Amino acid sequence: MRKILILIGLLLGNKVCFAQKAEQTFPFTGKPILTLFANYKAGLGNANNSSGFNLDRAFIGYEGFFTKGFSAKVIMNVETLVEDNGTAKFNGYLKNAQVDWKGQGIFVSVGLVNLKQFSEQENFWGHRYIFKSFQEEYGIAFCEDIGIIAGYEFSRMIAVDVALTNGEGRRLKNMDNRYKYGAGITLKPTDGLILRLYGDIYNTPKYLGTGETDDQYSVAAFAGYRCNRFSLGAEYNRAFNFKFAPGTDVNGYSGYTTINIAPKMNLYGRFDLLDAVGKDAGTINTGHAIIAGFEYSPIKQIRISPNYQTWKANGGSRENFLLLNVECKL
Repeated sequence: MRKILILIGLLLGNKVCFAQKAEQTFPFTGKPILTLFANYKAGLGNANNSSGFNLDRAFIGYEGFFTKGFSAKVIMNVETLVEDNGTAKFNGYLKNAQVDWKGQGIFVSVGLVNLKQFSEQENFWGHRYIFKSFQEEYGIAFCEDIGIIAGYEFSRMIAVDVALTNGEGRRLKNMDNRYKYGAGITLKPTDGLILRLYGDIYNTPKYLGTGETDDQYSVAAFAGYRCNRFSLGAEYNRAFNFKFAPGTDVNGYSGYTTINIAPKMNLYGRFDLLDAVGKDAGTINTGHAIIAGFEYSPIKQIRISPNYQTWKANGGSRENFLLLNVECKL
């Protein structure tokens, strides 16, 4: 009996040691994700009845890094949603739930993923907490969607990416056999210079019914240059059959710059122009926007920016605003 107990003890001890060894040889690291966008907005002139404090975005999540290039992240987001009657309320949703793999110049992301459609433009603009990138701001594309994206970096100078997604973004689960197909190429011919071309086909979703619709096509071109003292970027966007309206197209132009005036301070500016042609062009809120401001970062995780924003709709009156934006990001 004593020998049996000793044998069982040895077996259990070996199992525990093996489990501990397996745990020790399984490298896992992770980091929390926390982002907060807040501002105070005050209207001027004919917009002077619009003012108040806003929480534009607050998302929290976690990203884990595994072996052999695998990682995964989940992020929940809460943002301010303005309803048709003008009432603003908080709206929570799942922003990301994706598995990623990187290795040998290849990347693959599956799930509710961040798209690369305008990620280079957004990173180059660098002030997402103040104003969205052009394609997201004016409804040409979503920043997240359910599906798969992949890319390959041929060299330091050239990379390509492709995407197959449902098309409806993060809020709708699409099971109607309609998809959005996208592909892009990014060039970095010299230090600081980046060029990008992108195109996609967006099948008409079935939920729109049997009315007069057509697939949406979009193309985008971007060029940017960055050095220690400043950055300068410009993009052109065109969507054919915008929002699936046959024969109605939108053109969009955006230019932006950031000038570094001190290690923790910069000045920035941006100009957007949205135009539309076609039989339904009158239903689209076209016009131009101007943004200019000053940014100060007391620590790496905090950015503060007083700024001026104006929107002039075609055929409408100009709306002017003063804002104080704050970003906290880990």
